[in-house]
Order: sequence, then C-alpha cells, then structure tokens
Amino acid sequence: MGIRDFLRRNISTFDLSKKTNNTSTLEEEKGYYRPDEYYTDVTFEGSFFEKKVITFEERKRSSNKSKRGLYVGEILLLRYVAYGNYPKPSSGYPGFWWFEYGIRDIGQLLQSLESRGFIEYASGHESLERLKVTELKKILSDHGLPNAGKKADLIDSVKSHIDESELDNLQSRKYRLTGKGRAELLDNAYIPYMHQNRHRTYQEGNLGETFTVWDINKLLRGDVSDWKNVVGNIEERLFGVNSAVDFDESTLIQKERSKRQTKKVDDSKTTEMRLFLQSKESDIKEMSATSGDGFEEESKGIDYRKIGKDKEALFNFYVSIKKGFDAPALYRETCALLRKYNLLQEELEVCELGLMNIPEGNMFRDDLQKRKEKIQCALESD
Repeated sequence: MGIRDFLRRNISTFDLSKKTNNTSTLEEEKGYYRPDEYYTDVTFEGSFFEKKVITFEERKRSSNKSKRGLYVGEILLLRYVAYGNYPKPSSGYPGFWWFEYGIRDIGQLLQSLESRGFIEYASGHESLERLKVTELKKILSDHGLPNAGKKADLIDSVKSHIDESELDNLQSRKYRLTGKGRAELLDNAYIPYMHQNRHRTYQEGNLGETFTVWDINKLLRGDVSDWKNVVGNIEERLFGVNSAVDFDESTLIQKERSKRQTKKVDDSKTTEMRLFLQSKESDIKEMSATSGDGFEEESKGIDYRKIGKDKEALFNFYVSIKKGFDAPALYRETCALLRKYNLLQEELEVCELGLMNIPEGNMFRDDLQKRKEKIQCALESD
C-alpha cells in the first residue's frame, strides 16, 4: 500500500488514542453522535503519521473565508443540508466532521447558519415525507380524521385537512437552503468536490505534495471563479485525469436527493443506458486493444462515477474489463452501476467476466459468485 492509499483510509479506522475534551454538543442531539471517547484530538500518536486534529476555530485563522463570510466546513455543511437530512440524520453525524473539519457540534453550527440566513426550516407540509406511516396515522387520528391508506394517501389527507401551522413543531423537520445558501454552495462548489474526491489526501505538509481542500482554499484565496481550471490542472498533473471540468454541483444534489427519496428505476433510463452500451461496443473493443492492463481505465471510470457521469464511467469500466484487469473493485463498481439502471442481464455478464479474470483463491471471488446467483434468481423470477 502506497503513502497516498494509506492516507486515503477512512478516518474512522485511524488509531486514535488521545481524547479530546470538547464535548459541548446540544443536549437534544447527543444521541446523534458517537461516544465522547471516539472524538480524540490526535491520530497515530507516537508514529511518523501522528497528526493533531485542527479545530474549526483554528482552521478559521489559517484559511480563507468566502465572499459571504463562510469557511470551508460551513460551506460543506450547506451541502448536507441540501440533501434534506439535517439536523438529526437517522444514521447520526459522521466522524469526518470532527477529524477532517474540526467541527464537534454540528447542531450549534447549523443554528449559526440559520441565524445568518443561509438555511431555514422546511415547512410542515414539506416535512411530511420524512414521517413514518404510524406517525402520519397518529396526526390524523389526533385530529379526528380517518387514518387508513397508503403513505401517499395519508400525506394528502394531512395536507388537505390540517393547517400547516399546526405542523411546525414536527420533530422530523429538516433544514433547507435559502436562496443565499444555495448561491453560496454553488459558488464554492470546489469544497464538496474536494470532499468527495477519491484522490484527496488527509495530511498536509510533511509527505510531499498533498491534495486537500485546504490546499485548494489557499490557492484560490477567495477567488473561486476559475476553481475548475485550478483543480483540474492539478488533477491532470498528479493523476492524469481532469474530473473537475465536468463537475456540476446542482445536478449532483438533485440526483442525490432523488436517490434518497426513491429507489424506483425509470424504464426509459434503463433503455437509454442499454442502447448507449450497445452503441459503444465497437469503441470498447477498439480501446481494449490499446496498451495497458486496464488500471488507467478503471481509475478514470471511478472518477467519472464520482461526478455522476455514469455513461463515461461504464465505458471505461468495460474497456478495463475487456483488457482482463483483475481488481475485484472494478467488478463491484461496474455491477453497482448496472444495477442502478436495472440492467440485470448486463450485470450477470460482468459477474461472469469477473469470475474469469479474478484469480482463484482471491477472497472476493466468493462475493462475486453470490452476486451472480442472486442476479440469476432475479432474472428467473421476472
């Protein structure tokens, strides 16, 4: 494992040994955090990779704020508000808020963003989608209304018969971006882009050239108008691919919200992707005859998938597969993307190719075999 790969490991797996004293989270939100001992202020203590967690207040002193006065961590928080899950996300607040951005109290920072006009609570009616059926039925029964039917029917009944002002105290209400917040997020899209960039590093300064959001923040110095070229040129030089040029934050937010709201696949999208793959068969065959073992194409495919360019991702994945590249991750990524479009037959074929290309004895072959069997069952039941 190389240095970059080592530094890309999930922060939550680090050997954390020095406890932080910062436990000032809002009382009603404590259940959405991990135990206090999880939030340490030093990682890899005593080793070459020892790193002190830099708090949000410290970052404010060493980084550039946006034209509207927000810092990196605050702008990233706008991105998570845009998804419609904050505050009090069902799976809790991820550890990266502390280990990467030095933010211990998410709820307090959300309140600060609200007071400055970047976010606001969604209306009662907008919040109904996040209620469970049992909660919707209770609201209706509390108002002496019939409470039978499917969730969509229950929501319609609530909207039709209960004044929205009576729903303002729903526990499930989430924040949404104001116009000011949305403009701030879109203007500073380099921050969510770097947060999800698989090439980013988690360390600065002592291991050669690094690629972090803090590096980019210092380079831009508040002028974000040309961030795609700045970041893309660095990517091209270090990794041989410029993903920044195609990044569209507004589209990705909408896709993510849609994905979280429903898993149903539009048949037209399935057909469109199938026709695309069929139209590219000769190009894939031609590219698979070029030099290289498939690693470069796999890497590009993963980069494209990260920015929502599924067609380009699958094209590169297929070239890599046709070259016989044997990395299990290639087949997992390809299968997951094909499943997104309900392309079960194509997914089955990729599993079979993976079982041919991945060496015997590889621990991931069994996972691929199980996946193949599940797909076969799904196809037979159709």
